[in-house]
Amino acid sequence: MTAGRLLILIMDYTDRPAPRHPEGINVYLVGGGIASLAAAVHLCHDAQIPARQIHLIEASPVPGGSMGGAGDWKRGYVIRAARKLNFTYHCLYDTLSRVPSLEDPSKTVLDDISATNKNKPGTVEPASARLVDTTPNGPEIVDVHSIGLSKKDRLDLLAMLLDEEENLASDEIQARFQPGFFETIFWDMWSSMYGFQQWHSAAEFRRYLHRFLHEFPHISTLEGIEYTPMNDYQSVILPLEAYLKNLGVDFKYGTKVTSVSFRGGDELSVSALHLVENGHPSTLDIPATDLVFITLGSMTAGTLFGNNERPPPPIPAQDVLLQKLDPIWKFWSDLANPALNAHAEAFGRPEVFCNRISKSSWLSFTTTLVDGDFVHFLRRWSRSQDGSCPLVTFRYCPWMLSITLPRQPYFMNQPDNVYVLWGYGLYPDQEGMFVNKPMMQCSGQEILMELLQHLGFPLHPTLERSTTIPCLMPYIGSPFLSRSKGDRPQVIPSGSQNLALLGQFVEIERDVTFTMEYSVRGAQMAVYGLMGLDRKPPALHRGDKSARVLGEALMAIMS
Repeated sequence: MTAGRLLILIMDYTDRPAPRHPEGINVYLVGGGIASLAAAVHLCHDAQIPARQIHLIEASPVPGGSMGGAGDWKRGYVIRAARKLNFTYHCLYDTLSRVPSLEDPSKTVLDDISATNKNKPGTVEPASARLVDTTPNGPEIVDVHSIGLSKKDRLDLLAMLLDEEENLASDEIQARFQPGFFETIFWDMWSSMYGFQQWHSAAEFRRYLHRFLHEFPHISTLEGIEYTPMNDYQSVILPLEAYLKNLGVDFKYGTKVTSVSFRGGDELSVSALHLVENGHPSTLDIPATDLVFITLGSMTAGTLFGNNERPPPPIPAQDVLLQKLDPIWKFWSDLANPALNAHAEAFGRPEVFCNRISKSSWLSFTTTLVDGDFVHFLRRWSRSQDGSCPLVTFRYCPWMLSITLPRQPYFMNQPDNVYVLWGYGLYPDQEGMFVNKPMMQCSGQEILMELLQHLGFPLHPTLERSTTIPCLMPYIGSPFLSRSKGDRPQVIPSGSQNLALLGQFVEIERDVTFTMEYSVRGAQMAVYGLMGLDRKPPALHRGDKSARVLGEALMAIMS
C-alpha cells in the first residue's frame, strides 16, 4: 500500500463521526417522499434504530411526494411523471430488496421488478416507434439507426465528455453546441428520454452522458430500460409505506414543518422544529442526540391540474410567484437566508432553482381510455413487441410531444377494458400543429386531439370514451437548471452534528438528479454518515471506465 493511499484511509477514518448507539435516538424525517422512506428503511436495517423512534412528518395526507398517483377509471387516473429504471440503480434496488411485495410478502419489491422485466423482449431493432415524423401522408416512423450528428456535433459531444465538470461552471447546454445539434435525431431521443432542454445545465448534461454512456448503443431501442409492474406510486411508494408502518415507524400526515431552530455556536445542530398540525402551531424540541433529515425543494410543488374539459390555471408571473413563494420553496429559502439563519451558507442557493419558471416548467398528462381501439391501433402501428410503447416522440410537434403506453393494467383495480397512457410536452408554451393553442392552455380533450391527429387516428368515438387530465408543473425541470458550485448543499453540511439534507437538490458527486436513484443514494449517505457507520452506499456504476462501453458509445456517436 502506498503512503498516499494509507493517508487517505487514515483521513477517511478520522473524519468519520463516532458510531452512535441506536437506543434512545429519535430521528425526524421532514418530507414524505422516496428519500425519507428510503432513509427510514436504512435507519431500521443498517443503523438498527427501533422503528418506533423514527418519525416521518409530511404535510399532505399521503406519502410519495412527487411520486404520487391517484384517480379511478371513471374520473380518470393521474400521475405527474412516469419514471424509467436502469440496472445501474444500485442504491434503489438495494433498498427495494429489503421491502416485501404487497402482492406476495414472501417476495420483495425488487423481485416484482425483476419478474416484470425478466421476459422483456431484447432487441437490436428500434423499440416501437421511437421518433415519429408528421407528414402530409400521415405519421412516419423515423429511421434512427443513424443518430444524425455532424462532424462538428461529434467533436463537441466528445469534448464535453472529456472536459472536467468545473470547467462548465454555470454554462447552459446551448453554449457548448451549434444550433444544428438541437435538430439532430440524437438530441430528440436524448432530450425526450431524460427531459433536457437547450437551456439546462451543461454540467448536468455531462453527468448524464457519463452516467448512461452504456445506453448509447441502445438509445433507439430502449433495451436497457426497466419498469415497475404498475405505476411508481403503487409499485414503490405504497409497499415502502406499508412495510415501515408494519415495523412501527411513526407517520405524521397533515403536519407541516414551517421553520427550524438551531443551537448557538459554529456547529450546525437542530434544536427545534416548528410545526402546524391541523391548523394548530406547535414546537417540537430536538435534543442534541436526536437526528433530523430534511428533504429540500420539490419538482412538483405548485402543480396546476386541468381536466378533460378545462386547461390548468395559468402559471402566475415570476414576480408574483416570488412575492408568494410556494411553501415548500419558502421553507428552503428561509433556511438559506442569512438574515434568518446564521447557518444559511450550509443550505445552498434555492433561488437558483426556483426563480426561472420559464425555463423549468413543462406539462404532463394522463389519459384513461374506456375503449381499446386506439390502444390496439398504437400497438400494431408502432410494432410493439409486448403490448407497451416505452416512449414515442413526435419530433415535429411544436410541443415536443412524447407518450408512453405502459403495460396494462397500470393501476390497481383497473378494469380489463380500460387503458392508461401517459405523455408530456417539453415546450407547452408553443402552439400545437393541429390544435392552435399553447399546450398549457389546452383542456385534456384538446391535448388528446393533437395526439390523435399526429397519428392520423379518428377523433370519434375515442374522445368521447376517454378522460385526459393535464398537469402543469412550474418547477419540474428545476433540478436541471444551470448551476454553480455551492448552489446545491451537501447531504451532510460541514459542521453538522445532527442534520442531513435529502432530495433532488443536494450535491452527490457524479450521480444524476431527476432520478429515484439520486434520492435513495442521498438517503443512504445521510444515514451512514450521521450514524457513523463503517459503510457506504453501493458504488456508482462507472461505465465510462470500461473500454468496451467506451468503444460501443463511440461507434454510436459516429453512426
